[in-house]
Amino acid sequence: MVDSTELPEISWGGMAEWLMGSLVDQPVALIVAIGPNSYISDEDEDEVVCAQIQVLADGVLMLRRSRVELGHLLLADYSVDDLVLDRWHFNGHFEDCTDGYLFSRDVSLIANTCVTWFRDNWGTRSTSELGCSYRFPDELLPPADATDVF
Repeated sequence: MVDSTELPEISWGGMAEWLMGSLVDQPVALIVAIGPNSYISDEDEDEVVCAQIQVLADGVLMLRRSRVELGHLLLADYSVDDLVLDRWHFNGHFEDCTDGYLFSRDVSLIANTCVTWFRDNWGTRSTSELGCSYRFPDELLPPADATDVF
């Protein structure tokens, strides 16, 4: 993953705990992407196992899993009114999401599902083989107390 931060050598349980802590009190639209720290976008053409967690409204998180590089979604709306929670979806709604997605308020479920994806399904030997990147939402206007006035 380009621009990733390598995860420290921790246990898989420690990685789940780290993820849970990283997802608490985050702004809507935050994206946390996890994948191999050796992956270089546009250079690697093999499968790349990755996961992406995005913060939606009302404490709901979306986890997407894939065997191709996941793009950043440009969602028109972050509301969760009509979403089915806590059920794995395989309907191919997102073109780059090859292995399904999940909506949930259960941070532990999201974190443990993500960790299991790497540990059990893809045989990642250690958390140190993974990298992580964060993308925070952009703000349209500066805070009201900003002094930069034209």
